[in-house]
Amino acid sequence: MANHLVVNKKSALRFIGLEELSMHGWRGILAFWMIMAMSFFLFADQNLIAPNLKNISASFGITEQADIDWYMGGLIPIFFFILGGVVSISMGYLSQTFSRKNLLIITVILGETSCLLTGFARDYTEFLILRTLCGFGLGGIFPLLFSIIGDYFTSKSRAIATGFVSLAMGLGVGVGQLVGGILGEADPINGWRLSFIYLSIPSFLFAGIYYIFCFEPKRGAMDKDPNDTSDELSHKISFQDFKVLFQNKTNIGVFLQGIPGCVPWGVFFVFLVDYYESVYSLGKAEAAGLLTFSALGVFTGLYFGGVIGQWLYNKKKIYQPIFCGITTFFGIFPSLLLLYAGGFAHSGLPFILLNFFTGFLISITGANVRAVLINVNVPKRRSAIFSL
Repeated sequence: MANHLVVNKKSALRFIGLEELSMHGWRGILAFWMIMAMSFFLFADQNLIAPNLKNISASFGITEQADIDWYMGGLIPIFFFILGGVVSISMGYLSQTFSRKNLLIITVILGETSCLLTGFARDYTEFLILRTLCGFGLGGIFPLLFSIIGDYFTSKSRAIATGFVSLAMGLGVGVGQLVGGILGEADPINGWRLSFIYLSIPSFLFAGIYYIFCFEPKRGAMDKDPNDTSDELSHKISFQDFKVLFQNKTNIGVFLQGIPGCVPWGVFFVFLVDYYESVYSLGKAEAAGLLTFSALGVFTGLYFGGVIGQWLYNKKKIYQPIFCGITTFFGIFPSLLLLYAGGFAHSGLPFILLNFFTGFLISITGANVRAVLINVNVPKRRSAIFSL
């Protein structure tokens, strides 16, 4: 009976491209899905402002459109990402000294506690401070998350694995925005507060399960040659490690495409709901629903992009980044069409499909680029590269 269950478990994981996960036993499998769940809810919290820009602003007496754009869409993300950047760099170092599992739990709890308290903010200053503190979550999770994932899989499966995690992130953003839009339309005064509360609470449950039942994989276990007796896995990160990262041409290429590549999509998911409301005169729930279809496209693209990218990588390594470059380039055109749709925005299903297709195309690079970074950097420097 036990052997039958093991076979079924391996077959199910093989079907979704995660067969290597079975090597880590039920605790490793549970850990992967708990990481997925925490990623989902952490990212569901991150963009809750977008569908309720005007509602939240009105709660704090901000009514002018220019002020709404600056205080809600500009100032908060600036402080959020400054803190997130500092935390991210710090995690690259701390993960070499302390347990990545414990750091991940602390990161999630700090980020979600701030998100929970955001629902009780009494004025804009408190709101700004709490949203800034949420940067602990997003800034801290990236270097930890993909460092851990890299140690559950070999290079033959990493694009699919990172695709699943990216899928959880994209789905979280989409569901979060939809929930925020629905609650905001049902109750323009307090609905936005409930969205922060409802979408932060589940993370504490998943963090507890992860802490009690799951384990941290051995660093570099899926890369290290069994005949290699070096002490690489006990290496402690230093400034020299960060310097070495910039001597890797692939890392530089990822940075150069990533910085301008992330800007349009970052703006996209902050302002698109408000843009649809203001320019196309769509209702809040309808606008949030359209962005949710974009997010559905994103997480579909993240998953299938990872599957296709992995297949191409296994054929010939260079095919994977070429695939990313092509899809990123062609993603520009449907994105522009969303912003200049005119009457097409009221076409119903065709505009919904355009939102979905755009999200699909622009997200394919996401799952693959993370797998590329894992594959081209040795285990001792993976936390550092993801912190950067």
